[in-house]
Amino acid sequence: YKIYIIKNGSLYTDRIQDTAILIDRCIIEGPSFQYRDNNHSPINNNIVFEKGTPRKLKKLNGKVLSLLTGGAGNNNYWHWIYDVLPRLALCDEIIKLSDVDYFLVPSLNKKFQLETLNELNIPTEKLLSSDKYRHIKSNELIATDHPYAISDDSTKDIHNIPSWICLWLKDKFLTNKSTYKKNLPKKIYIDRSDSTSNLSKLRALVNENEIKKIMNKNGFENVRLSDLHFADQVQLFYQADYIAGLHGAAFANLVFCKPNTKVLEFQSTTAGQVIENIAKANNLIYSSIRCEPIDYDFLNQFGHIEIPLEELQKKILNL
Repeated sequence: YKIYIIKNGSLYTDRIQDTAILIDRCIIEGPSFQYRDNNHSPINNNIVFEKGTPRKLKKLNGKVLSLLTGGAGNNNYWHWIYDVLPRLALCDEIIKLSDVDYFLVPSLNKKFQLETLNELNIPTEKLLSSDKYRHIKSNELIATDHPYAISDDSTKDIHNIPSWICLWLKDKFLTNKSTYKKNLPKKIYIDRSDSTSNLSKLRALVNENEIKKIMNKNGFENVRLSDLHFADQVQLFYQADYIAGLHGAAFANLVFCKPNTKVLEFQSTTAGQVIENIAKANNLIYSSIRCEPIDYDFLNQFGHIEIPLEELQKKILNL
């Protein structure tokens, strides 16, 4: 990985695909990025060549560490955990994070964003959201390579999160286990009724009511993770013996599970192996029910699915 330190540079971002780091209006290729069909799109595709920097420049004194990572980091829990936070680990190898004056983050609109940064002892007064700080200049800008998108195919890279990221997350967030609550459920069903993709009708379980009845009958407790503080999510997954749910960002928490925790994922046939691989990388026992997606015929993780209830009963018995 490379860590970039730019003296008297400026940063412009569209908050979705492009971030440009410039010196005297010349773009710096290494720390700038422009996401198109692949991770390493040529620098001349960066939006500043088309639109310039149409935002008022805000000048900051001191060191600014950019944790920007593209649009997925703005509100998606998985990408926040695996794309954004590990950049702190990369920088921590060569600079003291306590010497950083400001941390430029994709967003602060989600409560898990502030909660995770607070857990990492990043002072709130040092946090800048790209919502308001899209064009900045500082004495020193610091940026990093992407933590896992290291080839020309970021869609492939996300299926193989490097082991150091998992180890770092465990080290930072699995602390003071002796103080964990003792009455947490051992079997949890991830209730995604509050998720963005569910509310926008992009990914859902067609027969979820029937699924919940079966899960509850077999001792699983429905849990909406958005109702919980991040630290409570860590404890919940660490103490669980069985975890089930529809493919989604909540499974990012598998990194906090004990070895041999049993995982059952409901997924479309186009969703890929990202959850399976993160489970196996953390020595969990993984199984899935895969179904052809309804309403969506393109190859991505979206699409509604209907779980065969007899197969679900058999899977639970096998667990």
